[in-house]
Amino acid sequence: MVAARRLARHSAGVKAVVVGGGIGGITAAVALARKGVEVTVLEQAPVIAPVGASLQLGPNAVRLMKDIGLLDALRSVGSRPDAVELLRWQDGAVLHHAEHGAAAEAHFGASQLDFFRPDLHRALVESLPAGALRLGARVVGVGETPNGAEAVVESGERFSADLVVAADGIRSPMRQALVGAEDPVFSGTVVYRAMIPFERAADLHPDFVNRYWLGHARHGVSYRVGKGELLALNLGVQRAEPSQESWTLEADPDEALGYLEGWDEAFLERIRRADTVLRGAVYVRKSLEHWSYGPITLLGDAAHAMEPFQAQGAAQAVEDAYVLAECVGAAPDDVSGALSRYEDIRMGRALELQRSSSGAGSELYLPDGLEQQARDARYASGAEELRWGIRQSVWEYDLRDALLAG
Repeated sequence: MVAARRLARHSAGVKAVVVGGGIGGITAAVALARKGVEVTVLEQAPVIAPVGASLQLGPNAVRLMKDIGLLDALRSVGSRPDAVELLRWQDGAVLHHAEHGAAAEAHFGASQLDFFRPDLHRALVESLPAGALRLGARVVGVGETPNGAEAVVESGERFSADLVVAADGIRSPMRQALVGAEDPVFSGTVVYRAMIPFERAADLHPDFVNRYWLGHARHGVSYRVGKGELLALNLGVQRAEPSQESWTLEADPDEALGYLEGWDEAFLERIRRADTVLRGAVYVRKSLEHWSYGPITLLGDAAHAMEPFQAQGAAQAVEDAYVLAECVGAAPDDVSGALSRYEDIRMGRALELQRSSSGAGSELYLPDGLEQQARDARYASGAEELRWGIRQSVWEYDLRDALLAG
């Protein structure tokens, strides 16, 4: 799938401050820099720490990373699945098998890539212009100025720019400063994540097939990352006890096992081999009417945090970053107009995925019965719209077409 793209004018002389040095913020900074924008990334952490577990980028994001010039960096740390399988929770019986590998890459114009998050983060940071990243820079305020915008860090230092991008995550202080304090609602879902060195799991998962176990109020995921050196595990639990919204909160594997009575022994054994798991609750935030406020805009989870059931959180931040850079590059003398166009192009797509991600969770978590049997029959049917798996339509969307239209 190839789409023609609007050629952006060179943006030399434009300055941007990106608040937040996560996946979305760093990708936006790299994309803007490659349009000639002078970028500064302000990250509150004092060091780049290996935070998080596994992360997936679907073809809709990877093809954009290729355009930005980051594909080689991603391939150096990512794993491409050969196939994706949906399995029954009790015994691991295959409900649906979708080939991936070279065939899917040819269809989508890019492959899915699976990562150990610290590896991906490091590869992106290494792609930044020298000196662009400022660590230990906690931003305490942003605001519009007569000549653009500025970000103020805790030390009192001010960073002036033509635009400020708030990419400071799911609990974004910058979002709250712009739209007011919020009260996120616990979705009822808790996600457990774990990483196992491959040598301790080679007998359980020797191939590069991504496997999803589907059960009532539970679903499990297992796939290879880190060039195959790690096995990633995810377990989603509905109707769980409330917990913290965290990437780093550790829990005992027995806590996760306690939710899986009667489950396929192959998945249970994967969890037993994990030393620790990370527990994070999923909270839901309201959709916004606007992301952009003059020369200040939101990006990634700060703009549109979504439930994880389509693995699109990071991918949507990449889509944001790409469109933002294209819009600024096309109108370097009208930053506010560029940010308005960015918002117009991206908000509908992000809102659609916020809604469909919640719906995808409901479909994954069906109790055994007539609805579950109908779902499984559809998965087994080999329907063309499922040739590449249940995320096919999400991956086929090419936002470069939206850029041309907008």
